[in-house]
Amino acid sequence: MTNALNGAGTSLRDTMILIPEIPGEWTQRTRSGSTQVWNDPWHKTGLPEVRMEPPTKGLFADRIDGAWYWVCACEKCLGTGKSYNYSPCEAHDRCVTCNCSRAELAEAPWGARDGGWRCKPCQEKLDAARKAEALAAAEANGHSEDDCVYTSDIICPYCATKQNSDARHESAQGLECGTCGGKFDLEVEWSPSYTTTKARAQAQQKGPQQ
Repeated sequence: MTNALNGAGTSLRDTMILIPEIPGEWTQRTRSGSTQVWNDPWHKTGLPEVRMEPPTKGLFADRIDGAWYWVCACEKCLGTGKSYNYSPCEAHDRCVTCNCSRAELAEAPWGARDGGWRCKPCQEKLDAARKAEALAAAEANGHSEDDCVYTSDIICPYCATKQNSDARHESAQGLECGTCGGKFDLEVEWSPSYTTTKARAQAQQKGPQQ
């Protein structure tokens, strides 16, 4: 066993703690967040259900050589390179920008692209920087409303940022740009398409009358 408490600057990578409460012959185990559940009733094993929390964040139960152990589940400690860290340890459950801990948060954090999270003050600074950059680029490129007419994408008339159009099939007013916060109205234009089929009466006669 190593670093069961995951102190500052330590890794859970090689942690292996025997779980004597769980018989080695049990094989059915599921995860519900950090909670480890043996013999969930849904699986109908006929064995008693047991729920346990790991001794510290970033561990989960794994059956190794016929026995159950607490082992590392933190992708950062393991160095897997995976984008989402389902069970971060205490050392890696931190803001990806300023490195503050979850215990230091005054408000709910924002999700980050690498699967971690970003505290609200850092997210607000990042949003402000992106807004300023986008508006400056739009001004430098001479962007105007004329660039937003009959386009294949929804373009912000202020900062020229492409907007999400997946759920936009109807015109709408008062939409807000996700980058600069500018309010804009949207008009959806549809191009007609045509389909022809043979008239039923003539189709039965195998073509038009001569």
